[in-house]
Amino acid sequence: MATTTETPARDADRTRTAILHAAQQIFATKGFAEAGVRDITALAGVNPSLVSRYFGGKLKLFEAALDAALNTRMMTDLPKQGFGKAIVARFADDDDRVSPLPMMFRAAADSEARAVAQRLLRERVFDPLQHWFGGEAAAVKAARFMMVSLGFFAYRDQLPLAEFAGPVEPGLRRWLEQEFQAIVDD
Repeated sequence: MATTTETPARDADRTRTAILHAAQQIFATKGFAEAGVRDITALAGVNPSLVSRYFGGKLKLFEAALDAALNTRMMTDLPKQGFGKAIVARFADDDDRVSPLPMMFRAAADSEARAVAQRLLRERVFDPLQHWFGGEAAAVKAARFMMVSLGFFAYRDQLPLAEFAGPVEPGLRRWLEQEFQAIVDD
């Protein structure tokens, strides 16, 4: 009788992924300062020593979890023509992705975690957006994009207002689409 066994590399990948996913959830709900390695590993169903083995400690795990959640390609892979509609659809209709915003907000109380969040925000979001926009006003466009995005996610996910619950109201959706498109077109 043949048995199938996981290769050690696959098992390690699965364990690492489980730890990252659990870390994203715990850091998003408790924040960096209050999150414990034991909380994370209990949720992941793994031994706490594996955090050190795979990530080198809690701060490096935070960095990896936040880095995994910051997916700039979801923005920069879109064509500039029709960008406003496409990005609002991704932001408003994609509930399956992990939002990095709660992790960043809740990391602000810890100076080391805040520094990691600021560095990753620059490297993984601002700089790629600036490059994607291109031209003399690229930095301003990237900043405008981040401000509008932050406002949307802050009021939808962190400080929820009724107008952001469920599907985005059609008039508000059109305004967001126009704002994002204006950033690209200006």
